[in-house]
Amino acid sequence: MDNPLSKLALDYWYQVLMVVSFVVFLSAGAGVLSAFPTIPTAVISLGCFFVGLGEWINHPLQTALMSATAYHPGGVITSHPRNPRFVGVAFDVLGAILIVFGLYRLLA
Repeated sequence: MDNPLSKLALDYWYQVLMVVSFVVFLSAGAGVLSAFPTIPTAVISLGCFFVGLGEWINHPLQTALMSATAYHPGGVITSHPRNPRFVGVAFDVLGAILIVFGLYRLLA
């Protein structure tokens, strides 16, 4: 049986953050993380998931064509620069609020 994580393309930090926070969320819900309170741990991991999702939306694949010059043969350039979108920033803000609320519940 293949490892399901082997098929994931975890190339960027925000994708890794989403996977790790999802695993922590499921572990907290299943009671595996008994050393930590369930509700604050789940809220913090959910907040981290939303931050990762917002950053994934804010880093879309962008492609540009380079014309040939004397110094460069030309071709296609692809990258993932940050390009903020309203939905991505909204997920970032929601995630930050959930993280702060979870830390408040954890420490209070």
